Amino acid sequence: MVPFLLDTVITPGGEPAAQAAQTTQKTGLFGTWMADHPVMLIVIYCVVLLVIMYFLSIRPTQKKEQKLAEMRNAIVVGDSVITNSGFYGKVVDETYDAWIIEFGMNRGVRVPVAKTEVFGKAEVNMSMEAPVVEEAPKKKGLFSKKED
Repeated sequence: MVPFLLDTVITPGGEPAAQAAQTTQKTGLFGTWMADHPVMLIVIYCVVLLVIMYFLSIRPTQKKEQKLAEMRNAIVVGDSVITNSGFYGKVVDETYDAWIIEFGMNRGVRVPVAKTEVFGKAEVNMSMEAPVVEEAPKKKGLFSKKED
């Protein structure tokens, strides 16, 4: 490796200082490889960022879409459903890419709705009371104190 001009130390001793400057090399995480290949370090940095972005944003979205698709595939004629816009209805017929859904209390309003616009199965709560929600057991955190 050719010594860089700024790596040269000028001292009154002359020769030994210049030789010492030539023998010292920058060492980092990968030894002298980082100093010899700075472009490869940038490429590795970009690949690491892409992998992190995949695991933090793309993969969870794919899992959520897969779960939603499984929910939609479980819907059959006769099920009560809710659409993405919040309308409740009952599936009365199915086509290739849509369901025919009855909306309203008069049971005469049948509207074709795209399968991608149906959120999932849901029953309408017509009472004024909130449904009873079972309380899940609390999970202890990593640094929580033990309670006796």
